[in-house]
Amino acid sequence: MSLSYDLATAVDAVAGDEGLSLELAGAGPDERALRRRAEGCGRIRFRGYLGDGEMRMMLAQADVGLVPMFDDSCVGVPYKLADYVAAGLPVASSLHGETEELLSRYGAGATYRAKDAAALREAVRTAAGMRGGADALAELFDARRLYEGYVAFATAL
Repeated sequence: MSLSYDLATAVDAVAGDEGLSLELAGAGPDERALRRRAEGCGRIRFRGYLGDGEMRMMLAQADVGLVPMFDDSCVGVPYKLADYVAAGLPVASSLHGETEELLSRYGAGATYRAKDAAALREAVRTAAGMRGGADALAELFDARRLYEGYVAFATAL
């Protein structure tokens, strides 16, 4: 919950739509302001830091993973993308570039404009129907596949 994340828009999007809920894991310098912004909306929960088991349970109950990052964060493909698709979740993301291209190529989610709550809501609804694409994208991040290729590359040098 820091400068790289557009969580204020996520809070606003959920607060403005009775059909959405938001589970926030972690903490950070913007948490206090986000809690104030979310005040009165029982569909937004701040979960704090979660252990692996708790995180897996939370992801298993989710419909869509959210990557609300600003393009100027200089992140091309965040680890959250791999975590979400590995859990079978399609993704709504505000990152353009590599992340947008992967979501589009695999049909694994939708991209929206940061700071646009209506666009975020639309992306969540679009992404919700893309679970099959999330499974396909997850194969790209499979550690066995990645490491086999890396070992082959390194030993060929």
